[in-house]
Amino acid sequence: MQIISKSEQFTDEQIDSALIKEIKDSLDKELSEQESRHIIARGEAQAMKGHKTIEGLGKCVAVFPAREFFRLQAKYGNAEIHSKDFLRYFNQKFPDLSPNKA
Repeated sequence: MQIISKSEQFTDEQIDSALIKEIKDSLDKELSEQESRHIIARGEAQAMKGHKTIEGLGKCVAVFPAREFFRLQAKYGNAEIHSKDFLRYFNQKFPDLSPNKA
């Protein structure tokens, strides 16, 4: 039983070019949205500046856009992302996303 009938057949070249176009469009969209996520994170970091220590959590020393955090975590591992060396590097590289230096 055929549920969907295709009226035309697609060549491998058409399929390949459609996939490449979709990948390029997705990457362009991701890059264009990345800056807006960084602007939001900068605002959150500014709001956390000078806040006192929260019991059980400590103080906020770094603000990441969520997608970037999960990418870094997948690439380097959870232990590395939370290490003091990484936080020192992050504080130097992104002072605008580091509300209370580690």
